[in-house]
Amino acid sequence: MKTRHLLSLLLAGLLALALCGCSGNEPPAAARTADMEALQTALLAADPSLPEMRSITGKVEDAQKLFLYVSDLPYDKVEDFLLSYSAEGKADEIAVIAVKDPADAEEAAETLRAHLEQRLTLFRQYTPDQVSRAEKALVFTQDQYAVLLICDGNQDVKAALEDFLAQAQ
Repeated sequence: MKTRHLLSLLLAGLLALALCGCSGNEPPAAARTADMEALQTALLAADPSLPEMRSITGKVEDAQKLFLYVSDLPYDKVEDFLLSYSAEGKADEIAVIAVKDPADAEEAAETLRAHLEQRLTLFRQYTPDQVSRAEKALVFTQDQYAVLLICDGNQDVKAALEDFLAQAQ
């Protein structure tokens, strides 16, 4: 009788330990990726001075190929991305990369900085009037996101991104 009671108590303890071990496996709230199409709409609306913009997200058929335009980050690290760029050949560009692991966000930001440098070189050669606008660009990370903003209202767009991500959590 004591053996049965002791065995039941031991099994109950093991079950409790197993249940406690499972509770830490859920991803943190910040690791949930925002709806990139909705985010794109919010960011474009935040700067009314933007020219006509062309936009893509990671949901398009050839997303991996198109992603190479803005970043050389290994695509297996990417959860999703968005890119909006001027249809008129101006400097305006908004790019957001959502990485699977937040630890990769700074690496993604470095690739956006390299993209910005390439754009600056291109503007210096072909459209010098856009250089000063591109030099004011913002590149930053927030949670699992790396962001590039080249637009006149980049502070407003950054605030819209922060608001959108706060509401998405």
